[in-house]
Amino acid sequence: MQARGLIETINVSRLESTRVRMRKLSNKGTDVALTLPSGTTLRDGDVVALAEDKMIVVQREPESVAAIELKEDSHIDELVELGIVVGHRIGNLHRPIMLEGRTIFFPIQADSELETFNRLFAPMKEHLVITKTSRVFEPTEEIEEHDH
Repeated sequence: MQARGLIETINVSRLESTRVRMRKLSNKGTDVALTLPSGTTLRDGDVVALAEDKMIVVQREPESVAAIELKEDSHIDELVELGIVVGHRIGNLHRPIMLEGRTIFFPIQADSELETFNRLFAPMKEHLVITKTSRVFEPTEEIEEHDH
């Protein structure tokens, strides 16, 4: 379908991705109305419509995220402790996280949040690299968000 130019996309933000009902316009002008089962989360690349003449695919919008990378020169005992402390501190802020290898990603709204996290993790700075990037953020499925 891609070779024949039959793929259309709809842009969906992370916050919109859990909505039960939404209406979007595809990149080629197709009006798309979605009614999804409760608990559904649209992910980047999900196909929401498929016909012989077109396929409509979800394109999640990139957003600002902080990346905390555990440096490779850390000893295994340090990695366990670092993982627990970093997870605990981010968890206390009720941030969704995404894990990739030695890196923890979580959404941020402003650059000033990086300063806060640099202060928060200052005692561990020789083991961590904290940066800001823009990417499609999809929380790791095994890690459930919750409220108190």
